[in-house]
Amino acid sequence: MSTVASLLALLTGTISHADTRAGIEAYKRGDYRTAIVELEKAAEGGDPQAYFNLGVLYADGRAVPKDQAKAVSFYKQGAERGSVLAAFNLAQAYRKGEGVPANHAEAARWYRFAAERGDFRACNELGLLYVEGKGVTRDLVEGFAWIYPATHASIRDEQALKNAMQLASMLTPQQVHRAQAKGREYFTRFIEPNMDVARALKGQ
Repeated sequence: MSTVASLLALLTGTISHADTRAGIEAYKRGDYRTAIVELEKAAEGGDPQAYFNLGVLYADGRAVPKDQAKAVSFYKQGAERGSVLAAFNLAQAYRKGEGVPANHAEAARWYRFAAERGDFRACNELGLLYVEGKGVTRDLVEGFAWIYPATHASIRDEQALKNAMQLASMLTPQQVHRAQAKGREYFTRFIEPNMDVARALKGQ
C-alpha cells in the first residue's frame, strides 16, 4: 500500500476521497474490516482510487482472501474511471497473465494510458513491449523513446537507465539521436505536466 499512501496528497477533498483516506489509514492500522467498509463506500461514490485500493487488498490477501481475478476487476473499474495507479496494475496483470488471460495488446493500452498521465514506470514497461514486439509492432527506436522519460534527470529510474543503456548498444548513433529526441518530446508532453504523480511514485 506504499504507493497509495504516497499519493494521498494528490487526492482532493471530496466525500469519496475522504472515505478512501479513511480506508487506507484503517488498513495501515491493521483494521481491515473498517478498511473494506470505507473503501467500498468510496467506490460507490465513484472514487477511482478506491477501486485501485480494493484491487490491492484482494491482490495482497491480508484484509480479504487473496483473489487476483477480483483484484483485476477492481483495477479495471478504477482504470476506466481514470486512476493511473489502477491502469498500471491492470497493465501488469495483462502482461503477466495474473487473474486474467495474458494479453499484451491490452497491457500496452493501459501502460500507455498510465504513461500519458505521468507514470514513468509505465513508460519503461511500454518501451519494453515495443522492444519485444509484444502487443505492439516491434520498434526499437519507439521503445527507447518511451523508456527515455524514466531516465530523465528529474526521475532517473535505475531499471529504465539499465534498459536504455542496453538498448542504445543495439541502435545506430542516428537511431539513438532520433529516439532521444522523441523521448524528450514524450517527457515534455506527458511527464512534465504530471510531475506531482511522477514525484509521488519516485518517493514511494
